[in-house]
Amino acid sequence: MPAAIEINGHGSHDGNPSNTGIVNGNGKGREGLSAMGTPQRMDGSPMTDEDPSTALVNLSLDEAPPLPHITFGFQSLGKIIDRTVQSSYGKLLELVDSLQEGNDIARRKRLMKYVSDTRQQFIKVLVLAQWAGKNADVSKVIDLKVWMDTQRVNFEKVVWEVVEAQRAMVHAKIPNPDLATAVRTLSTGDPPRTSAREYYVPPKPLTSKEILKTFQNINTLLHIRFNLHDIPPVYFNQYEISSGRVTFTSPHEFELDMSIADEDHTSQLYFIDLRLIFKPALKALPMDRLRGELEVRGNEILKNKGLVGIYDFLHDFVMTHKIAILRRQFLEMVQGKWSDTLYINMIKRTLVVQYWLGKPGAKNWIEIGIRKGSPDQGVSSSLSFRWMRDAKEASITDITFDVGNLSAESLLKSVIAKHTAYILKSIYRHLNRLPNFSVDHLNLQLTSDTSSLSKLTVQLTPSRDLTVIIEPITGRFALQRPSHMVIRGENGMNQLADAANKAHETISKIRFMTMQEEIELRAKSMGWEILKMLNPRISDLKKFFGSATMYIMYMRKKSWSDNWILAISLGVTGDFWWIVEINEATRGGWTINDAQRLPISGNQQVTYQFLENLERMVASFITLYTNTRKLSAEGIDYRLIPTNNTGAAIMIPTLNINFKALTKSDWGANNLRMSLHDLDRKGNITVLVEGRMKTPMTRLHSADLSAAKSDVAFHPRSGTFIMQFVVSVGSIVTDAISERLHRIERLIGFITTVQKYKLTAKTVTLGKIGFIYNKKPELSAEVTFDGEHEMELVFDTPTTNPHRRISSFLRTLLNQRGLTAVVGTLCLTLPLLAALDMIEDNSPEDEVFVLARSSEWYRIEYLKKNFVIDIKLRTRRDSVWWFIHDPMLRSQLQETSHHDAVQRLRHIWMLSGSQFEGLKNGLVANKDAVGKILWKIHTTIMSPELPEGSEAAVIDE
Repeated sequence: MPAAIEINGHGSHDGNPSNTGIVNGNGKGREGLSAMGTPQRMDGSPMTDEDPSTALVNLSLDEAPPLPHITFGFQSLGKIIDRTVQSSYGKLLELVDSLQEGNDIARRKRLMKYVSDTRQQFIKVLVLAQWAGKNADVSKVIDLKVWMDTQRVNFEKVVWEVVEAQRAMVHAKIPNPDLATAVRTLSTGDPPRTSAREYYVPPKPLTSKEILKTFQNINTLLHIRFNLHDIPPVYFNQYEISSGRVTFTSPHEFELDMSIADEDHTSQLYFIDLRLIFKPALKALPMDRLRGELEVRGNEILKNKGLVGIYDFLHDFVMTHKIAILRRQFLEMVQGKWSDTLYINMIKRTLVVQYWLGKPGAKNWIEIGIRKGSPDQGVSSSLSFRWMRDAKEASITDITFDVGNLSAESLLKSVIAKHTAYILKSIYRHLNRLPNFSVDHLNLQLTSDTSSLSKLTVQLTPSRDLTVIIEPITGRFALQRPSHMVIRGENGMNQLADAANKAHETISKIRFMTMQEEIELRAKSMGWEILKMLNPRISDLKKFFGSATMYIMYMRKKSWSDNWILAISLGVTGDFWWIVEINEATRGGWTINDAQRLPISGNQQVTYQFLENLERMVASFITLYTNTRKLSAEGIDYRLIPTNNTGAAIMIPTLNINFKALTKSDWGANNLRMSLHDLDRKGNITVLVEGRMKTPMTRLHSADLSAAKSDVAFHPRSGTFIMQFVVSVGSIVTDAISERLHRIERLIGFITTVQKYKLTAKTVTLGKIGFIYNKKPELSAEVTFDGEHEMELVFDTPTTNPHRRISSFLRTLLNQRGLTAVVGTLCLTLPLLAALDMIEDNSPEDEVFVLARSSEWYRIEYLKKNFVIDIKLRTRRDSVWWFIHDPMLRSQLQETSHHDAVQRLRHIWMLSGSQFEGLKNGLVANKDAVGKILWKIHTTIMSPELPEGSEAAVIDE
């Protein structure tokens, strides 16, 4: 020991004053302190009470024994400085390399952080360097502290060694002799019967009959006792008497064998055996200290408290043992696959097991303990458990706690399955409240014994679904059908503190992103343009789409105008499809003029067929919207009629337009029905407009129009007509409808004219009507009218048709007075023009010329004869007549009375008939006779001989 030890005031054990003791191997014991005995002066005399202050003063410190020097854990100051410098230099190089990255503020922050950290390190080095000047004193203090701690440990060790020596002396003690037994034995020669004697001198063995009779007697005594005198308590009602013992059974706990040693019913029952009847447990207790302890304690309790006491003791013992078994099972689970997921704690006799340690939010645990009974009502205490879910007590009605077959893992799995079902049910309820997730889109499967089979299947889109499961060991969510969006959503769900009430929001976001990705992927392949850079004003978005909208995507077809787009809004209130009219704002960005919601159900399967139908629907609604807006601006009544075909792929309403308000006429029925149909390859939409005449044209057979190739279909017998327009998306067609209706009105007028003159319609279209106005020979004409140019009149045989002479006059007449005047002129002039053709054809070349001055005035010139005939249309007596005369007759008569042609025609001017009448200087004839008269006049003029008498002037009628 470092300090000197002196015994009895001397420096040695043998009393030799020359031996002053040994201190740290040094013989200078006089300078040390005495650990035992009386303190000594420096001269060896005892230190008394009158000079205590001089006891330690006179002790020379220079002669004190050296203390052990401690160097463990010391570091060289030079090495510390070198390492600090190296570290600072390395960080400086890293700082220089990183100064090229980031902005100026970030570089300044990194530089200041480096300077501050380096300064702190060198301040520490400075403190160490300043302290190093006093390291010798500090090192001595450390050595002294270590020496004092060593002394304290040695003192404590001596005390414990003394106590252990005292305990070991117990076995060396000799027991006192039994003097009473010795006196009796020596006096009487008959020692008392003791256990030692029975051990050395065994009694005679009983025979089988004696044993059987003894058992029967004991059984009888037990029956009498428990039926008449000692009635068992209610929890010991189940018992059996056989083989000289009574066996009481406590269900799922133990079987207790007891018997009696006296016939008196008040005598004590004795503990014989105890068997545990639950699993896992030993059926028979081993012959060890535990059994002996239970037997001693049991007999003592039976003596003092009887059956009630022994039941309470064993019942309490078994329940405590069950809790210990469950604790051991939980500890074994922690060492296996449940590692780092369970926290086990014993609070008195309550076993607390916390599960899902890594899950954020409130804690979850189960408490297994003893529930207090009610002895007054015959209800004993029982082993029970309590479930705390999210730090709140939860119901355990559906959880089976098998106290007869203890299984910590089964109990925990049942609790976790119940917890998993609670979370999945909560998510299911929250999702089911949203319009996007109906019952058909959710499938919840739950199991009561294991949570690994419980799952919630969510249909994100008609082609994609998501399965939500919860890992039973960790409590983490696992989402199946993984993708980058699903993985990101899974990580987000596992960070939720209240997953039961918040996880549905993450699932909704996954659905939104999945649907957006699916729509974009397929829309791009179908030629849709995804407008990711479109950024309308927030105020417009809230105004038209509502604040519940979470995601909006914009698309457009290239054939549309720039101010029309398709918007898909995804939110908790549902998925909606919109046609949106936008304008570019003056200060950048876009403004929304209007947004109309499309009649599309929420959860649509975005297939290629759907996108094709969607394009048609959007194009139709945009066109309907622009036209209804035009009608509203012009004050024209209209009404949108929903389609009745509920099974159609797309549902596009029809537009009924007030006919009279649109055309300012009343020849048609009240409404025009406008419907929109397919798109062509260029993205143009087909618009059909159906209408009906008030008065059908029953006399015009529909077969007359069957071969017509036009953008208008017309059924005259029913009076219905259909107009077709192929226009770009969003075009206004009401103006074109008005124009075509006017053309139809004109066509109806033309057909009425054809019917009036009983002509045969050959071709009837919206811009053309062809008719036959003479059958033998067949002569036909065709009138074209497109609404943009003047009407044209064309003959089928333009080189041989008699009316070729007046085609230009007829065209002018057609545009000025209509087809009725033209048809009347055709019928009126046909015999005349036919006769003129015959005259030209049967005359020598360059002798006769026919000149049409108008459709009502014609002239025949005979060049060699120097003669002229005028044919003019005149009205006489409310009838139309052709006036044929010689315009030069009066001047010729004045010049000569011997003009050959005049003489030849004089007799003709004097003739009269039912169809013609002579006027002396001319002749008038109706349309049927004018041809014959002209031919007669022509033959008369061209005849080489002058006709004589009245015979030459006869005209066949």
